[in-house]
Amino acid sequence: MAATKKTSRLDLPGQVEACVSRHLRSGDRLRVALSGGVDSVVLLSLLAKITPRFPFELSALHVHHGLNPRADEWAEHCSVLCRKLNVSLEIAHVKVARKSAEGLEASARKARYAALTKPGVEVLALAHHLDDQAETVLFQLLRGGEPRALAAMPEARMLGGIKLLRPLLNVPKSALYAHARRYRLEWVEDDSNLDTSLSRNALRYDILPVLEKHFPDYRERLAGVAKRMAEVAGLLENLAGQDKQAHALNELNCAELKSMPETRARNLFAHFLRDQGVPLPGPAHLREMLRQLLEARTRLEISLGHGRRLVRNKGKAWVE
Repeated sequence: MAATKKTSRLDLPGQVEACVSRHLRSGDRLRVALSGGVDSVVLLSLLAKITPRFPFELSALHVHHGLNPRADEWAEHCSVLCRKLNVSLEIAHVKVARKSAEGLEASARKARYAALTKPGVEVLALAHHLDDQAETVLFQLLRGGEPRALAAMPEARMLGGIKLLRPLLNVPKSALYAHARRYRLEWVEDDSNLDTSLSRNALRYDILPVLEKHFPDYRERLAGVAKRMAEVAGLLENLAGQDKQAHALNELNCAELKSMPETRARNLFAHFLRDQGVPLPGPAHLREMLRQLLEARTRLEISLGHGRRLVRNKGKAWVE
C-alpha cells in the first residue's frame, strides 16, 4: 500500500525536467534510444512535452536488430509514435553476430550501442529506471563485482564524445506503467524478456518478486548501495592515480608494485588493465594474475584474450 502511495505522489514530468536542467546546455541535440517498450515510450513522450520550454533539439533512434519476428512491427510502432509527437526518427538496421563468443545478448547490446552513440548529437537519453538500477546492483553482486560494477548506472556519464543521460533512473517501473495508462500511450512487449533461461530475466521474474515480499523498499536500498559504491570506486580511482605516478606511462614497475600492500597493488593493477582497454577479470583471476606477475623471475606472458597479452620482462610489465 505504501508503494502505491509513493508512486501516486511521484512527479514524473518534474523529475525528467529537473534532470534535463542539470545536464543539458542550450542548443544541445538530444537523441532518445527508442525501443518501443513502455520505458522509452514514456521517456520520449515526456521529453516531447517539455521541448518547447528548453532550447534543445529532440530526435529518436530505433535499433532494428532483425532478431525477433516482430522487429518490423516494432519499427513501425516507433514511426507512428514519432509522427504523433512530431519527433524526427531514424531507424538503424544492425547486423548481430549470432555465433559470437560473447553470446547473442552481449553481441546485440554491442551493436545497439554502436548505433545509438554514433556522432550527430551531444546527448543520448536512455530509459533505464529504478528497477533496472536495483536489478543491476544485485546482478553484479551475485557475479562478485568490484565497486565500480556495483556502482551500476550513473545518471549521466560521457561515452566517447556523447553524454549518456538517464532521466528516469530514480523512477520505479510501476510509475512508468501508471503514466502510460493514464495518458493512453501504446507500447510493444518484447517476448524475449520473459525467457527465464537468461540469468537476468530469472533474477527479474523469479527472485526479485520474492525479495519484494520481504523487503518492499529493496529498489531504493539497492540504488543507495550503487551511490555509495560509486563513491568508493571514485576514491579507489584517485588512489590508483596517485600510485601510478611512480610508474612510466603504459608500464608497471614490478619492484615498486611488489613493495605496496597487496590490496593497494591489486587496485593499481586493476586500473592499469582498464586503462589499457582490457576487460577486468574476476577477483580470483585478478589475484592470480598479479601473483604470477610479481613472482616471475624470467620473461612472463599471460594471455588476456582477443589476441592481447600481459608481458613482464626485465622488471617491467606492459600490455601488447
